[in-house]
Amino acid sequence: MITSDQRSAPKAARTGIDFTDVDPRETSRAWSKFLSNRNAPSLPMTGVRSLIYQSWVRSNTTGIKPDQFAAPSLERGGVSTKSSHDQAELRRAARISMLRIGDLLSGAEAMLLLTDRDGLILETVGDNSTLSKASKINLSVGGLWSEHASGTNGIGTALWTGQPVYVHGEEHFCEGMKAWSCAAAPIRDPIDQSIIGVVNLSGLTRIFQKHNAAFAATAARDIELVLQQEQSLMNIRLIEASISSIPGRAMDNSDGFAIIDSFGRLIFSRNSGVNIGRSDQDLGLGAHFLELPDGISEAKIAAALPRTHCCDDIRLIEIDGLIKGAALAFRQRPSACHAAPAIRPSAPALPGVLIGTTGLKIVGKSDAILEALDTAQRIASANQPTLIEGQTGVGKELFARLIHARMSPESADCFRTVNCGAMNPKMFGDALLQPLQSGDTAPLCLDEIGETSAETQLYLLRILEEHSARLHGPHPPAQALRVLSLTNRALRDEVEAGRFRRDLFYRLSSLVLTIPPLHARGEDILLIAEHYIRKICIETGRDRLIFSPEVQDALMAHVWPGNVRELRNVVLGLHSLAKSRTVTLADLPREITPPAVAKTGLTEVFATQEPTLARDASLKQAEVRLIEDALKRHHGNLSKAALALGISRPTLYRKIEAYGIRTP
Repeated sequence: MITSDQRSAPKAARTGIDFTDVDPRETSRAWSKFLSNRNAPSLPMTGVRSLIYQSWVRSNTTGIKPDQFAAPSLERGGVSTKSSHDQAELRRAARISMLRIGDLLSGAEAMLLLTDRDGLILETVGDNSTLSKASKINLSVGGLWSEHASGTNGIGTALWTGQPVYVHGEEHFCEGMKAWSCAAAPIRDPIDQSIIGVVNLSGLTRIFQKHNAAFAATAARDIELVLQQEQSLMNIRLIEASISSIPGRAMDNSDGFAIIDSFGRLIFSRNSGVNIGRSDQDLGLGAHFLELPDGISEAKIAAALPRTHCCDDIRLIEIDGLIKGAALAFRQRPSACHAAPAIRPSAPALPGVLIGTTGLKIVGKSDAILEALDTAQRIASANQPTLIEGQTGVGKELFARLIHARMSPESADCFRTVNCGAMNPKMFGDALLQPLQSGDTAPLCLDEIGETSAETQLYLLRILEEHSARLHGPHPPAQALRVLSLTNRALRDEVEAGRFRRDLFYRLSSLVLTIPPLHARGEDILLIAEHYIRKICIETGRDRLIFSPEVQDALMAHVWPGNVRELRNVVLGLHSLAKSRTVTLADLPREITPPAVAKTGLTEVFATQEPTLARDASLKQAEVRLIEDALKRHHGNLSKAALALGISRPTLYRKIEAYGIRTP
C-alpha cells in the first residue's frame, strides 16, 4: 500500500523527468554488482541512474525477490470490490483518453494502462498481441505493480517519486520484467493534489523511447483536466441542491454549516470549525474534511466525524437518483453537546436489497419481490440478454441497476439508459454505437423497447447480429455486449400481433424477469411508504408521518394502478397536505377509499359464499370463523391471509390478539 507520506512527499519534484541515457549493458553489470552487494546498499554504484538505484534499494529492503517472474494479481472480483467508491470517479475521467490513445496504439506493439493509487491495474488498452504477452506477467487488469509488490517498475516508481518516470529493460528489479519498457506518470486529484492513480505506457524493450514518459505525463494531465471539470460541475450542483432542499432554519439555527461531497471533501463552509476554535481559513475548501473510503451514508458520516465536532444534523444530498454529498450543521461544544456526534436517531433498516454503492434500495420482503430479487441475482451471474417486464411504475429500472451493479460492482454508478420510444433511428444509432466503439463494459439498458418503430427495430437487430459475429471472429471485442431491455408491454403479444419483430424478441429475451405489481406485494406497500417517509424527512427536515390503522388498511386495499410511482406521489402529497403528522382517512386522495371490509365487516365479503354464516351466528363469531378459515387455507401465513381477507397484516394481527385466535 502507498502511504500518505509517500503520496505527499514528492510534490515539489513532480514536473521533472530524468532523461539520462540508458545503456543496457552497463545497467546489467550494475545489477549483477548490486545483487552481490545487497547487504551493503550504501556502496557507490556506477552504470545505473540514481533514480533506479534508489528504487532497487527500496525493493531489496521490502523483501522483493529478484527472480520474481510476474506481479501478484487480484481476481476480477477483488478488483471490483477494492476501493470501488474511489475508483469510479477515476475510471470515468480516464475513459475517453484511454480509448482515444488505445486506437492509436493498435498495431504499434504498445499498450496503455490505468492504475489506482496503490498500483492496481484497472484498465488496459492497445495492441492485442502486446496485451496478450503482458498478461503472462500480470501486466493486466488485477495486477499489483506498486514497488512493495513488484519492485522497480514504471508504475510503482512513479507512485513513489510522484513524478513521470521511465524504467527500461534491465532497470527493472525483477527478472521476469526485464524484457519490458515502461513509462508512467501519476494522476493527481485536482482538489487536494494527492496521487489517485497512474497512466503507464508499456511494451517490449524494442519500443523504448525516453520521451514516452512525457507522453504518459500528457495523458495524465488530460485525465486530471476531465476530473477537474466533473468535480467543479458536481460541486455547483451540490450547493444548488442544498440551497433548494434544506430548510433555512437548519442553517440559521446552527453555529457552523458545511457541505461535503461523497468523498468527504469540503465543498462549502460557514464557520465549520466552531467546535474546535479554528477559523474557516484552516478548513480549506477541497480539503478532506472527513475520511469516507467506502462511500457515503448518514451512519458513515457520523462515524467519521471527529469527537471535537458536535453535529446537530446530517442531510444527505441526492443528485440524479444517487447520494452525492451531505450537508452538516454544527453547534458550539459547550452546553448539552456530548462527546459523541449528535444526529437524529436512526430507525431500524427496512428489509430489502441495496444496489451497489449507489445509495438506492429495493424495499420489500414479500414472497413476490423476494422471488424477483432471486431471479435478478441469477441473471446477473448468467450474463445473457435479459428482458425486464412489468407495469409502469413497478421499478424495472431499479432491477436493471441491481443487475448492472452485480455484473460490474466497480462501475455501479455509471448507469445509462437509452429511451427507445423517444429516438429516431439516427439518434438511436448514435446512442448505441458510441459505447460499443468505446469498449464500455457497462450493460446496455434499452428502456421502453416495446415503443421502437419497425425501422429502429431492424437497425437494432443488425447491430446485435454484427456484434455477435465479431465475438466469434478473428478479432473479438474485449467484452461481450450485455443488453438489458425494459418494457411495460406484453412483448410476446406484440410479436403475435406483428408489432414487434420476432427475431429481435428472441435476441433480447434469452432471460426474462417479471417484476410483480405493487398490489401483489402485500405489506411491502407499507414498507415502501415508510421508505419514502424517511427519505422526505431527511431531505426536508419535516417530522415523519404516522399512518393510522384505518389509513394502513386503505393503502393495503388500494389497487395501485401506478404502482410504486403512484405510492411515492401519494406520500409526497401527504407530507404537504395532511392536516397533522398523524394521517387520517380524510387526508387520503379521493381515489384511495377505505376498503369495503372496514365499512361493512368481514362477514359481507364472504356473504355470497356462506350465506347462512351471517344469519346463524353473531358478527363476532362470523368474523372469527372467517379469520380462522383464511389462516387455515394459507397455512398460518399472516400476509397471505390478510390479503385474502382484504385487510392489512397489522389489522389482522390485532384481531387475532383481540379474539384470542390460535394460529396454525
